[in-house]
Amino acid sequence: MKNIFKSLNILKIILNLRREVSQLRFEALKQTRIQQAILKELLIQNYSKDNQLLKYEHQTFSQNGEDGIINEIFNRLDITTGEFIEIGTGDGSENNTRLLLELGWKGVWIDGSTKNLNTINSNFQNFIKNDKLLAYANFVNENNINSILQKYDISKDVDLLSLDLDLTTHLVWESINYITPKVLVIEYNGFFPKNSLWKAVVEDNEVWDGSINMGASLSTIIKISESKGYKHIGCDITGTNAFFVLEELVSKYFSDFSFNPSQQPARPYIVNGPAHIRD
Repeated sequence: MKNIFKSLNILKIILNLRREVSQLRFEALKQTRIQQAILKELLIQNYSKDNQLLKYEHQTFSQNGEDGIINEIFNRLDITTGEFIEIGTGDGSENNTRLLLELGWKGVWIDGSTKNLNTINSNFQNFIKNDKLLAYANFVNENNINSILQKYDISKDVDLLSLDLDLTTHLVWESINYITPKVLVIEYNGFFPKNSLWKAVVEDNEVWDGSINMGASLSTIIKISESKGYKHIGCDITGTNAFFVLEELVSKYFSDFSFNPSQQPARPYIVNGPAHIRD
């Protein structure tokens, strides 16, 4: 009997210790998020003078503050519901067009993972049944992108294109000629300095290995975009995505913006925590 009570006491100590450790982890995470929020606010205040998009950052479903930036862009364009296409969507829990979908937009998600597609088909049945969302699994590259867009009958003047393919983002964007989106959200490689014309070395059928060899520097993305008639209007504070608008729309709707917005360098140390994710 004594051994039983002894075992119960030990178990009670272990359970209490686990609760204390869990509480310490929770408090540490809370303090980290507070510090990160302060850091972001300071950075935004410092850089928003010549990168006006920063003051509109807000995160609901996006990786960083892209949701708020995209919302502001379309507020200025007076587009409340439109059409989007996002290439490189993940499983839909975190991307640049999920919020638009929730707000009544319709569009197409394309991702190279059949696992992600299965998750999308399971979790977004309501949008799919109501013809608000079409989702496809395709490995997109610079050689097949236009045939894929044509195959899925993407509107040639679609309102938003979001492009995030890690290794080959720049190659795919350079090859696109089937559509002319009003707004472009595109990943760039912020690890390379401002004004450096750098792009990843890509072998046939190569996929990103998680290294710094991915996509292209912002200056390279700007050069490609300007050749297609787009104006760079800013970046998000983490140095992940750049935002472009057709030149013909910029002078009318973004006349207060800098025509040479600052590049935001990659800041992978900024930790974001969307409200929809439970700890």
